[in-house]
Amino acid sequence: PYPAQGGRGAAVGGVLVWLSGVVAGAGACADVVGPCDPSGQETGGRRATAPTVAPPASSEVPFVSLHVPAHNEPPDMVIDTLRSLVRLDYPRYEVILVDDNTDDESLWRPVQRWCQRHAVKFAHLQDWPGYKSGALNYALRELTDDKAEVIGVVDSDYQLDRGFLRRCAPLFTESWVGFTQAPQDYRGWSHARYYRRLYYSYQYFFKVSQPSRNERDGAIFAGTMGLIRRVALEQLGGWDEWCITEDAELSLRLLRAGWTGWHVDESWGKGIMPLTFEALKGQRYRWCFGGIQILRMHWRSLLPGRLSRQNRLTTGQRWAYLSGAVQWYGDLLGLVFLVFLLAGAANLATGGGELFRKLTAFLVATIPVLVVLGLVRAVALLRRGTGASWRDAIGAFFIWQSTSLVVARASVLGLFARKAAFLRTPKTSEKAKWWEALRANWAESSLALLGMLGIAAALTKATQLSGPLLAGLLLFPTLGMAAAPLNSWAAQRAALPPDLRERRNTEWRRTRERRAFVRGAAVGGLVTVLGVIIAVVTLMLTPSPHTVQTPQLVPPGSGPENADAIAEHRARHPVRLAEHRLAEHRHAHADRHAHTGRHAHTAPTSSPSSSPPRPRRRRDPQHARRHAGPDPHARAARPHARRGQGHSRRATRRDPGHDALLEHVGHRPPRGRHRHGGEARGMRPQRRDAGLRRHHGHAHRAR
Repeated sequence: PYPAQGGRGAAVGGVLVWLSGVVAGAGACADVVGPCDPSGQETGGRRATAPTVAPPASSEVPFVSLHVPAHNEPPDMVIDTLRSLVRLDYPRYEVILVDDNTDDESLWRPVQRWCQRHAVKFAHLQDWPGYKSGALNYALRELTDDKAEVIGVVDSDYQLDRGFLRRCAPLFTESWVGFTQAPQDYRGWSHARYYRRLYYSYQYFFKVSQPSRNERDGAIFAGTMGLIRRVALEQLGGWDEWCITEDAELSLRLLRAGWTGWHVDESWGKGIMPLTFEALKGQRYRWCFGGIQILRMHWRSLLPGRLSRQNRLTTGQRWAYLSGAVQWYGDLLGLVFLVFLLAGAANLATGGGELFRKLTAFLVATIPVLVVLGLVRAVALLRRGTGASWRDAIGAFFIWQSTSLVVARASVLGLFARKAAFLRTPKTSEKAKWWEALRANWAESSLALLGMLGIAAALTKATQLSGPLLAGLLLFPTLGMAAAPLNSWAAQRAALPPDLRERRNTEWRRTRERRAFVRGAAVGGLVTVLGVIIAVVTLMLTPSPHTVQTPQLVPPGSGPENADAIAEHRARHPVRLAEHRLAEHRHAHADRHAHTGRHAHTAPTSSPSSSPPRPRRRRDPQHARRHAGPDPHARAARPHARRGQGHSRRATRRDPGHDALLEHVGHRPPRGRHRHGGEARGMRPQRRDAGLRRHHGHAHRAR
């Protein structure tokens, strides 16, 4: 083992890299296991399809109260939604519209007059807190009929099929059913390529993820097109106004309380997707922010444990909600890895190349594996679930990737901000201009430009393995960031019918009027993100205060044939001047003893003609076995000690130059003590002749 010489900074950087490897490994395992469940489910045991639900008699169906929240919506679109609701094929229901803080009276007055003519309950709330959940709580407590047993939520842009309630409401005849959720579907997506791919990106959740969660009774209540039992909603205190995704949070509380939920496979209504890319980023931001809020509030309930009266979540339900919340951090991990790659490209272009030496091979390989697995899973399951073409499936995947920066931002801010936050997006005009798309997505455009520069810098070292490898790793995240302005421009240029064109204009106005979230949370979150990135890059690129020397063993030089090898080794691994002098002194001392025939620890003789010196005492075999060191010459002398035979001191003499060389490269045992604690055993060291240092020899002990 060789001690680390990088200091505290290197240790902290190593820990961060190790943690990144652990997170990436966990993500890799989840990506491998994740596709197995939904892809293997053709028909599940808990799927509520048309043949499994038989409509009961009219007298047995529950009374349903449909709540429609609206905020700054075009009146014609809202009226079309209400018109589809009053035509439902269901005997017992009511419709309530709640206008939430619409400041333009010309938008909500026409809706109010229409509701008065068609017996639809209407309420306009001014300066009402709680956003959408606050408006729904007002409708529940102030406007809902006492006979209502089931509450339904429908967005103001949806148009429902007449059989929606006839098909879904009978599921509540089972007393333990707390909510049902039909897929959210959309209209007007086939007019342009961008909207077609956006539609398939939405369908992935309701065609793949939600059916899989439903098999574990872990489906999410997604709000619109969902029904919920009134008594369960009131027992839990209504809609939580602290969470920006109040619908998903409510479904978790319902399951924890012991209720069950059903996902309905059939689509019974169609709404309107975000028609601008900036509106899509705002929606993805809110979904991620709300998911992190749920994780912050309920993470203890999602940990493995026994069922209790306060927490009746099963293991499958806990896994469904925990993995659904943690998966938002995949985009943050990808962003941090992109920063590593950009720093590595800069380091490689300037002649360094330390990045791949500090990053483990596992970590470098895991992120591309995650990307490839995610791409294969998304494309395969999208094609299987929706019938999308290869081109549209890949385009849907890159729509997800183009929002990764805003999702990474929300995943960090969601850990610190306590209130619901809305994302401010730059205003875009109705005219399709490419520079407006760049301005509206300046952060993604900047990262895409840096990625292109990084690829070019990496390719300057095309003859090295690290150059093409780094360029290949940078290619995919660069394409993902570059897709953001391209999608924004495509959304502006897409042709739409007149009603949807008016809706897109409304989104542009809403983007301009939307206020930023709390400044403290925004500044704190951005500072946190920048601080983490700067700290990681600094730890990776700061040079160590000590030179880390790679240990390379060189055989001891015993003749002129090894002089060149020793000179080359010393040039590559310089030692201090004192060590050089010590080595030279030991070489000279050894040569002098070789010529004079003197031996350091032999007993004095009585006359020159006497027989060869005999040892003062015979070596103890057990002593030799206990205290023989790692020196190979000492090991070679062990058989003589075991046989109890004396041996010449020259046979066990170590080369002093070899000692200095081994000490330099780290292979000599510590001096001053025996490895096995010789002094602690009461044995005193022997002295050498004059000119030599005190030495606790493992094989040079006097006999």
